Amino acid sequence: MRKILLFTATAATLLMSSCNSCGGSAPQGVIIETDSIYMVGDSALVDEQTFVFEGTSPMNGNAVANVLLAISTVNLNSDGTYSITTDYVDEGLATQNDNGEAVIITGNDSTMTVIELVSANMGPTISFMMQQDSSLVKVDKNGKPASKNPAHKLNLKK
Repeated sequence: MRKILLFTATAATLLMSSCNSCGGSAPQGVIIETDSIYMVGDSALVDEQTFVFEGTSPMNGNAVANVLLAISTVNLNSDGTYSITTDYVDEGLATQNDNGEAVIITGNDSTMTVIELVSANMGPTISFMMQQDSSLVKVDKNGKPASKNPAHKLNLKK
């Protein structure tokens, strides 16, 4: 029993002396502040950005609208929020504003990214597909472009 107590006391002394020699430094990438540990690079610490798209887009029927879309998110591969201003050109309707959640959907092979705009005002969900030039093209429920006109796209402004 005496040998076990002596071994335990020796191990505890070695353990405490090795901890004291660390000088209170944390492993790389970890910040220790009082009782809390924060991981550097945690997505909660990253600021949101606003991506602004502007252009023309087909709407219901044959209508075409001038659209200004702002998406606030960490990056264009993560969900966020949106606000959209739609100015109907053909039908003479007043400008409409909407906002809600921007949900990012990536295709199975990661080559197709769709941004679904889910309205907070119970409006219809609108989907846009990201193009290689960072522009957006409105797509229908089947994921096909809603217009064959190449001018009907929203271009990234900032």
